[in-house]
Amino acid sequence: MFNEKTVIPSIRQLKYLDDALKSQSPFILLSDVHIGNLGQLTKRCHEHNKKVLVHIDLVEGLTKDAKGVKWLKDLFKVDGVISPNQRVLQQARKIGLIAIYRIFLLDSRSFEQSLSALNGSQFDAVEVLPGPFATQYIKRIREVLPHTPLLAGGFIDQKEQLDSVFKAGFLAVTTSQSSLWLF
Repeated sequence: MFNEKTVIPSIRQLKYLDDALKSQSPFILLSDVHIGNLGQLTKRCHEHNKKVLVHIDLVEGLTKDAKGVKWLKDLFKVDGVISPNQRVLQQARKIGLIAIYRIFLLDSRSFEQSLSALNGSQFDAVEVLPGPFATQYIKRIREVLPHTPLLAGGFIDQKEQLDSVFKAGFLAVTTSQSSLWLF
C-alpha cells in the first residue's frame, strides 16, 4: 500500500492543498475538514489521482461511529480512515476503507496497552506519534506487527527528522510541513 519512503501531506490549512496535490504521494491526509467541505475536497484530490485519508475524530460535524464511517465512504467518497479507535477502524475495513490505527507514545504504560491492542489486529497500517520518538520503539512494534506498514507522524518538520524516521524502518510519514512534501 505504501511505497518505500512515502511522505503524506497532512493538510491542516486548506491554503496548502494545491502544494499537496503536486506532491509525489499517492495519499493526502485531510486533517482540518468538516462535513460541509469534505465532499468537494475529496473530489478535488481524486481529480489529481490522490487517495484521501481522514482522521475521523477531526472531521467536524461527523459522528464517530459506524454510521459516520459509512457516510465517509458513501457520501464523501474518502478512501481511508485514521483513528485510535479500533471499533471505528473495524467498521471501516468491513466496508472497504483503508484503516490506519494511530497510537501515541505517551508513556510506557500506554505503549504496552497499544502493543496489546495491536496483537492479532488487522489494520492496513499503523501510525506512531510522535515520529522522532517513534524511531526508538520500532523494533518492539515490529515484534507484534512484523508485516504491517508503519507510518510515523507528529513533530516531523525537518529533513533530518524525515531521514531518521525512514532509516529506522518506517515506510511513510505524515507531516503538515509543506517543505517536506517533495521528498
